[in-house]
Amino acid sequence: MVRIGLKEGPYHILVPTKRLRYARDDVIFHTRKHPLPFQTLLRSEHGGPILTGPELLFCDLGLSPDYDTIDLIELGYELCGTYLINDCWDGYISNAVCATSTDKIRRVVDNLTGRPGIDVARKALRHVRDGSNSPMETALAMMLNLPKHLGGQNLGPISLNHPVVTPQGTKYVDVAFPEPKVGLEYKGRDAHSIEKTARDDRRQNTLLGSGWTILSVWYEDLVQDQLYSKFLQELAKMLHVRLRTRSEYHETMIKVLRARLLPALEKYSQ
Repeated sequence: MVRIGLKEGPYHILVPTKRLRYARDDVIFHTRKHPLPFQTLLRSEHGGPILTGPELLFCDLGLSPDYDTIDLIELGYELCGTYLINDCWDGYISNAVCATSTDKIRRVVDNLTGRPGIDVARKALRHVRDGSNSPMETALAMMLNLPKHLGGQNLGPISLNHPVVTPQGTKYVDVAFPEPKVGLEYKGRDAHSIEKTARDDRRQNTLLGSGWTILSVWYEDLVQDQLYSKFLQELAKMLHVRLRTRSEYHETMIKVLRARLLPALEKYSQ
């Protein structure tokens, strides 16, 4: 297991029958009564063991006591995005393609109806969106799009890295509200260089010329309570929606969600 890159136990092993289960402290064995959906298992390189694919992984973690709905949603964004969190110097790497998609996970979820934990996975998947490019975009999308009972703002349908056709070619908006043509561009924690700031401004001007309203979102806008409230008010005005008076329960859930997402922003927002 260590040789193929699995550094931490316990290891979870899928076997076809209980007769193949042996007593080991570092291994947890699983058996399945019914065949798995097509292409949910992947063979590792060099003829190594068969590994769980990302779709089945998402479903399996619905049964894990270590993952609740928010954890699963956050993982779903990662699996359906173009980044993977690892132990490199900046905490994550960018990929050219997504590991999977919400549609692929949904097909596996539907195929496993009735299996323990699958309802948790199904509920979490409803709030996952494809195409996130970073943990910061994921945190921003979750804060704005999750339902209020999970601490989000429920501001409407969003699209991540949304393509916009302009006279200068296709541009991509970090977090977009397609129908009102409102886009958010996450700027990160550190101040941009003059060259990068000018390039971002030109890009935003191009989007503005295509009928979009673009709002820059800085790290401080998300981590400081007063600036976060001001950001929400400004965004609601652009979306032509009214931020209704929140209940005490919703206020508490907002604080809980932000407390869980802000460590990721602090860690990765460089």
